[in-house]
Amino acid sequence: MKNIEFVSRIIVFLALVIVVTFYFREYSLDRYNQGILLDKKEYISNFDEYKNELLSSTENFSLRYSLTSSFIALLIIVGGYELIVLIVSLLIKLMVNNRNKIDIEKNL
Repeated sequence: MKNIEFVSRIIVFLALVIVVTFYFREYSLDRYNQGILLDKKEYISNFDEYKNELLSSTENFSLRYSLTSSFIALLIIVGGYELIVLIVSLLIKLMVNNRNKIDIEKNL
């Protein structure tokens, strides 16, 4: 039954790649369109605001906070991935068992 878990991992991985690719493409196109619409006057008028926002973000960011948030984020990502793989493998096992059951009933 290890083949079923391997197939489940491939299915989930490919689905995640497709979803992430779609959202990354949309994000890139949105940023490109914002760049096209941005003019020099608008950028210069908000320059100080952008700079202050960027500089203030590092003041409140500690190593303890970053380690904790990274640990929780990775735990959620890996745990979610493993949970989805488990569900898909259970569904595949259920389909294989039902198929075998139908084949046995046909032979009777």
